[in-house]
Amino acid sequence: MKRTRPWKRILSMGLGALLALAAAPVQAERADPESFYDIPAFGDFQRNLQDAVDEGKKGMLLYFHQDECPFCQKMEEEVFTQPIVHDFFHKYFDVYKVNIKGDAEFVDVDGDSLSQGDFAVQNRARATPTLIVYDEDGEEAVRLISNPSTDEFLALGKFVVDGAYEEGEDFFNYKREATDGIKQEIREEHL
Repeated sequence: MKRTRPWKRILSMGLGALLALAAAPVQAERADPESFYDIPAFGDFQRNLQDAVDEGKKGMLLYFHQDECPFCQKMEEEVFTQPIVHDFFHKYFDVYKVNIKGDAEFVDVDGDSLSQGDFAVQNRARATPTLIVYDEDGEEAVRLISNPSTDEFLALGKFVVDGAYEEGEDFFNYKREATDGIKQEIREEHL
């Protein structure tokens, strides 16, 4: 029977611990996608918007999705897990997830009671994911029907934070110009 020398065992254990430590920062750099839109008071968007404004936020982001949507799943795994996305959007917006086929009742930004599905139809959110940012007045500031990259998604929020939508600027032109170095810019100027 062959015996393992103690120094080999120690070296093997040390190497295993070192590899585990090296992998830890990679896992720590990912945020939980569920916590991105885990705002407790879902049920009254009119009140939710007012609460967001009272907290000094620019409005609220609604993420329209449906179960089994591969594009939604991809965005949740690749974009909503980015800590910069969490930090930036939670600083400036309250974020809510709306199922376009859901039957849960709630109050919309106009004070009307309706189901998630009816609200999606009312807001022309038929394809998923659809992202709509409402400004402080409850008006749609920008809409994106897409599976955006992290940079494009940050540009969506920055478009509202910078007030570009109020000046009538086209989001797609803004996005094309804003995505170069947007993460660094957001870290330096907004976080």
